[in-house]
Amino acid sequence: MTLFLLLSAIILTPALAALIAARSRSDEAARRVALAGAALTALLSLAPLALLGGAGVDGAAADAIGPAVPLLGVRLRLGLDGYSVALLPLLGFMLVALIGAGPRTALDRGTVAALLATCSAILGVYCAADLAVLAVAWTAALLPGQRLIARKSAGDQLLRRTYRIFLIGGTAPLVVAIGVMAWLGARRGAALPFDIQELARVGVPEAWQSPLFALVGIAVLMRMAAVPFHGWLPVLLERGPLGVTVLLAEMQVGVCVLVHVAVPLLPAACAEQMPILAALGLFSALHGSILALTQTDLRRMIGYLVASQKGLVLLGVASMNAQSLSGALLQSFASSIAITGVAMVVWAIEARTGTADMRELGGLVAKTPRMAAFFFLLVCAAIGFPGALSFVSEDLLLHGILHVHPVLSILMLGATALNGITMFRAFQRTFLGPIPPGARSAGKMEALLFRERAALLSLLALTVALGIAPSRLLALHQPVVQRVLGPHAQEGDVARLERTSSVATSP
Repeated sequence: MTLFLLLSAIILTPALAALIAARSRSDEAARRVALAGAALTALLSLAPLALLGGAGVDGAAADAIGPAVPLLGVRLRLGLDGYSVALLPLLGFMLVALIGAGPRTALDRGTVAALLATCSAILGVYCAADLAVLAVAWTAALLPGQRLIARKSAGDQLLRRTYRIFLIGGTAPLVVAIGVMAWLGARRGAALPFDIQELARVGVPEAWQSPLFALVGIAVLMRMAAVPFHGWLPVLLERGPLGVTVLLAEMQVGVCVLVHVAVPLLPAACAEQMPILAALGLFSALHGSILALTQTDLRRMIGYLVASQKGLVLLGVASMNAQSLSGALLQSFASSIAITGVAMVVWAIEARTGTADMRELGGLVAKTPRMAAFFFLLVCAAIGFPGALSFVSEDLLLHGILHVHPVLSILMLGATALNGITMFRAFQRTFLGPIPPGARSAGKMEALLFRERAALLSLLALTVALGIAPSRLLALHQPVVQRVLGPHAQEGDVARLERTSSVATSP
């Protein structure tokens, strides 16, 4: 019960802060409340990491059982494993950075309330050990963005229509699948058919697993912006409120559903259909990297880069071997940290110049050298330079994919190479290139503020610290990798993972 209360407090703290911020008398008061709520959430989220990762427990799962509602077949059950327990402080840290360093003009009461409410729902997805709780949190994560866009972008029909498609397509298939699984569990004698452990115990009939996996897969592919469900992400990042869209884009709820729901409840379908997800992941990585290379708007470019990175994560998870899965889990952390930092620099540029179009920018290194330095270093962290967490994750991914098929590893390298070319090209055009005649960046430009420098430096320090010493994160993930692979694990996979990770982390 103590762990249940702690997890409940972590989930509800940002929601409570959102209610207070929305009713604040001024935008400044709302920002102070939001920053306090984000900081408290980040501090509370460290406690489960200390409990679960300490005392030699490294990555073991922990359940927190709350009250049950037998008439509805629901138990307020929360849980964590070695993957989700590290996602909690990561989300809290990112929330503090977005609220603390975001442009004040973009963080009014409605926006910070939407940020906090979105964070609360995503935390619920991470902690859900009951399918009903998962369905509510999964849907609730998209509602604040819908309301915010309806209020602030009422005239942008493309954005509103895109988000509506994203909302329906990203929630309805999973909700339907959860309802059918609960119904099947009740027919097989489960007293609480929404409880994931009890449903795994009674089992889902094998004849139902393929269609249910297809429904779950559509929802996951939509949230991971995989082809052909990728169109929402570039539009939202280009036109939508950047803080909320960064949370929706970078938080790995799709991976959590695959690991926590699809694998334990639909094992036969996973064994049969994961190669399809792997192919879609690889195609999404290549598709996103090619389209990112052709963009002129920095925000839209980031959208395609995120889609490409998510494709690599999906490829690693669906390849179903120890190295690729461990690399995918690490890559989800690495890309979230580095791409968020890049997006925050773009946010700062747009706040100062009024545009994120590279055709109207140029020569910013002479006016804001620190901004240029942060952009360059975060770009290096995003594409896997040595010393960053992405270097370790991409190394593990490459070894894992190479073990599956050499051709796939070559295509994966092609996607990462294109992403690197895109990022350095954006740096050159934005910071080093000549200033276009009549460009908005031609006038005087304010340097980065202290709060912006502190947030960007913290993100950079985090990815370097984890890249230099990733062993703790790998140890947390290892039991998750073993549980997901289960009977599909090939002999020697875990030993190969340990050898590769030791090489990747050695100086």
